[in-house]
Amino acid sequence: MQQFHGDRLGEAESAITETQTSVDEKSTGLSGTGDHPRSLSVTSQAFIPPNGGLEAWLLVLAGFLVFSNTWGITSTFGAFQAFYLRDLLSNESASAISWIGSVQAFLVVFIGIFAGPLFDMGYLRVMILTGCFLTVFGMMMTSLSTSFYQVFLAQGICVGLGEGITYIPCLALISTYFTTKRPIAIGIAAVGSSVGGVIFPIMFRKLQPQIGFGWTVRVLAFIALGCAILICIILGRHKGEARKARSLLDTSALREPAFIFWALSLFFLFFAYYIPLFFIVSYSRWALGTTEDFAFYMLAITNGGSILGRTVPYLLGQRVKPIYTLMFSSIFGTILLFSWTAIHSSAAFIVWCVLWGFVAGVLVTAPTSTTAHPVLSPSMNVVGTRLGMSWMGSSIGSMIGAPIAGALANVATGDFLHAQIFAGVIMLVGAACLTWPLIAIERYDRAKLRVQSSCTS
Repeated sequence: MQQFHGDRLGEAESAITETQTSVDEKSTGLSGTGDHPRSLSVTSQAFIPPNGGLEAWLLVLAGFLVFSNTWGITSTFGAFQAFYLRDLLSNESASAISWIGSVQAFLVVFIGIFAGPLFDMGYLRVMILTGCFLTVFGMMMTSLSTSFYQVFLAQGICVGLGEGITYIPCLALISTYFTTKRPIAIGIAAVGSSVGGVIFPIMFRKLQPQIGFGWTVRVLAFIALGCAILICIILGRHKGEARKARSLLDTSALREPAFIFWALSLFFLFFAYYIPLFFIVSYSRWALGTTEDFAFYMLAITNGGSILGRTVPYLLGQRVKPIYTLMFSSIFGTILLFSWTAIHSSAAFIVWCVLWGFVAGVLVTAPTSTTAHPVLSPSMNVVGTRLGMSWMGSSIGSMIGAPIAGALANVATGDFLHAQIFAGVIMLVGAACLTWPLIAIERYDRAKLRVQSSCTS
């Protein structure tokens, strides 16, 4: 998690000890990849974060595996979609198939909003075991699926529920055990989504022609099972403690223009976020006419490029205000989406995928600490609630974006122009909505600096 400026830094550190902020892939947290964050009450007053040590770094390892099992699998859906369009679900439209991955991504974030209070109530072990079981079980059931509704229930609903239940408790515990090393700890964990997003598409492409769809998905499920076993061993050692659950809504936020535009911005940014990730393989295969191997590698390259995007916000957190990082990435992302229409060669598309991976990584990590700014969260007691409210909007956007783009694209003829323009316009709207909170934050910080200067002079 990034930290904001001024004397709020100290408040943020102490508040995170009480209210844990999770990062998606996003995106992280934060997602997509790009990973989505929330805040949770996870520590007692008597607990002193060790800020390192074997136990703390084991939690980072568990976080790495959780990210791989959540956002790593979710960001692989572009490979699944290309196969479904060509083979298993060839009688379904691109829009209908996109709903499978969109609902999966939506549930990872949306369920986390409710997983937070459950975690606060002391259901840590139950959530970890249930989430890991549902993730693996959903993958296994996907391997047996032969129709749209079966794939939707198994991969979209079951896997999405499992990922959403598992994601939040792990990140909350990592934040609990670290103070000054928290950014690098969460950053290392977040890299798991990129690693999973690189490995899974390549495995899917290499194994599917040789052993078939069913056994390929089972192999991926067995890898997820291995990760899940380690996750349960590490996190299962931590006994959940019942605490007061936080509120899901802060109605006062609805009367604050800066927060409203902030929430709208995240809605539109993630409305466009998954469109490239879901259609990169299909675009490469049918619009550029590349080989299937090359097309599947493009998704892996994109997920690999997100590693830098997921770590840069953590490194710049104390030098550049998070909202500026987010504004830059959203504007750059808008330019990339419009320039996507001019990509007609494999070499250019490789460069484009790397750049989009970077933008995707930033989009799922930068929003977390921005929400913690006093303009958007006037009291540290409502940071978690407001994070949940803002990411609730983003989860809805991520769910409906790709299906709409699928209806606008003609995959059979390789015509993606309308979907590309649509994605660019939507992200441009998201960047425009960021203007209000950016100005409000800048005014607040400058006024605060003037007050501090006058007090010291």
